[in-house]
Amino acid sequence: MTTPSPRPTRVASPVEGTEGVSDEAKRQAIRGIDRRERQVGLIAAGLAGVIALSTTLPYVLKPSMKVSVTVAASKNHTCAKHYQYVNGKCDGKVAYSLDHWVFAMCILLAFAVAIFVTVRVGRRSPLGFVSLMAGLAYETYVGILGLPFIAAGGWLLIRAWRVQRYGSPTATKSNPSGERGPPPTRAERQTKAKKAKTPVPAGPVASKRYTPKTAKKKRPVPTPKES
Repeated sequence: MTTPSPRPTRVASPVEGTEGVSDEAKRQAIRGIDRRERQVGLIAAGLAGVIALSTTLPYVLKPSMKVSVTVAASKNHTCAKHYQYVNGKCDGKVAYSLDHWVFAMCILLAFAVAIFVTVRVGRRSPLGFVSLMAGLAYETYVGILGLPFIAAGGWLLIRAWRVQRYGSPTATKSNPSGERGPPPTRAERQTKAKKAKTPVPAGPVASKRYTPKTAKKKRPVPTPKES
């Protein structure tokens, strides 16, 4: 009776799931979003949905609410009815129809759903493009709240470009592989404890090349002459 041979163990590669698979599968794993990009996409989708509902739903429920609007003045520096001329522009409050707010809410929610779908698809380039377009649309409707989506979309597109050029989303021109090297070693500073343990010499250190002095010969004492 023959015993079954053990299955070969797979060693993890720098890109998860690319060891022992085809080149096409490796390319798909490299082009796909990683864990951090997935978290950014999910946060962006949730934030987009919250912004879409919070900025349009109150006006859908109560269309008679007015919003502040600023438009350009005419050539004669005059403004339409219900507008006030201020610093070359016309400021006023307008109540839009229900269809306007329903359409705006559907557009903003559509971008939130699109971001979530591209996260589920798991491709970096579509996720970056959709996030960037969502940021431009949100900036038109809600102003500064669209900037985070523009920043996230630009970041994802830059990482997608790095993959196309260098083969890694973290690679740069100075580091084409994208691998993090070990931190530079610093010279160890002598701490106060080490300085205290270092013995301090009490006096001058004797030289190893010291040669002892030779003893001087004493002269004989002369004896007195007899007369």
